[in-house]
Amino acid sequence: MVRKTREGFPRHYRIVRGADYRSIYDAGLKIHSERFVLFAKTNRLGHSRLGITVSRRIGGAVVRNRVKRLFREIFRRSPADNPPSFDLVINAKRGCAAVRLAQLREEFDAAVRKAERQLGVELSRTEELDSGGG
Repeated sequence: MVRKTREGFPRHYRIVRGADYRSIYDAGLKIHSERFVLFAKTNRLGHSRLGITVSRRIGGAVVRNRVKRLFREIFRRSPADNPPSFDLVINAKRGCAAVRLAQLREEFDAAVRKAERQLGVELSRTEELDSGGG
């Protein structure tokens, strides 16, 4: 008997509340990429979460759902590459659906690394100020 592995995307890894999206848009870091805009903000959950928005300008329901599936797959397949304790929101741009998974993964990884570097610098500055070293 073939045993199935669980490859779902549990609710605790998703950003679902509108208030969470708004807080990430307002207080998060914004990284522009060729095929999407990434918003990133640290959280205190101990794991990263992902939110995806794809407007109707991208295409019909089939196209929009494919784009969401691609980003969920990228996020889910590489948990070790995802930064710990980050909330990530992706706003897809036109042309996002026409690209291959490998290209989208490279672009996503580059944007996440950039967000990690920028948020890491901001966090270390905040910690210095809190400890009186700044």
